[in-house]
Amino acid sequence: MSRRPSALLLGLLIGLGVGPGAPARAADPPVVACSVDLPTVAPGGAVVGKAWASAPSRSAVRYAWEAGAGRLESRGREMRWDLAGLPPGTYAAAVRVTDAVGGSSECVVRVIVRRDTGARRPALGPARETGAALLVAGGGEAELYGLYSYLLLGAPPDAGVRERYLRAIDAFWTLIPELAGLEQYVPRAELNVAYMPVTGAPGARPSAECLLDHYAYARARSLLRHVPGAHRDGPYLVSTLRPLGRSGAPMGQHLFQDLSRVPPHLAASWVKEFLNQAAQERFWDERTGTKLALRLRVTVGILGEGLPEVRKGLDGWITWMR
Repeated sequence: MSRRPSALLLGLLIGLGVGPGAPARAADPPVVACSVDLPTVAPGGAVVGKAWASAPSRSAVRYAWEAGAGRLESRGREMRWDLAGLPPGTYAAAVRVTDAVGGSSECVVRVIVRRDTGARRPALGPARETGAALLVAGGGEAELYGLYSYLLLGAPPDAGVRERYLRAIDAFWTLIPELAGLEQYVPRAELNVAYMPVTGAPGARPSAECLLDHYAYARARSLLRHVPGAHRDGPYLVSTLRPLGRSGAPMGQHLFQDLSRVPPHLAASWVKEFLNQAAQERFWDERTGTKLALRLRVTVGILGEGLPEVRKGLDGWITWMR
């Protein structure tokens, strides 16, 4: 988890977005986001991690990774962390980012080594695994998950948006494990759920093409009604602390992400980084949503380097609402 930035920097980032071309004050430390590709691993597993920093000149930024357990190898902003030989539990690695004028910030990632055999036990610490589930016609959301996320499409795609839809669906569905399998080892209260509405069950681990063919646009529109605005395109990512489809319940705090105007390759990377970073957060802390939105702006701004429309649009594309 990154250090809290100054009030001035936080206001600039939230109001104007973050990107390599964004202005910065020499006295402000870099804002840092970090994530790992697998928030939980089986015994003997390993993870790959990345860090993202908002400093104006990325060439002047130095990254220093360390971990108190396991074997960590790093090169710049990337690292590989081997957790072989460690007992089940939660382990942390940290990256310190230092800019050219000596400002520095730290970000921490946590990984759970699961107990995949024998009796279940609660995961330790704040790291949470995200499980994918299809929201099939006639079925409802289950209770008691930590965070509820939805991949919502506002309308069937035309030729200009079909690839973006497919890339986002592929990242959302194929890069994260199925929820039903995770619940064999991790209690529901320690899981986030990622839902996609479909008209019917398309079979085991279907392709992105198959899921798009079975996508339930009417149900997606009914869920998007809870979010201010028209939202006739997509993809959109909506994350809430309670089921979005619960009839009559106020929406409350939520994270809204608008991917409707980004290139297909960025949509896929964006979805993946959101899922990875969401696994690190404590969503019952009222400050968490704002911090997650801030880190996502840093990450997406760097992923979209060289795309002016991304830098200009981040303040409206990633918002945490109370």
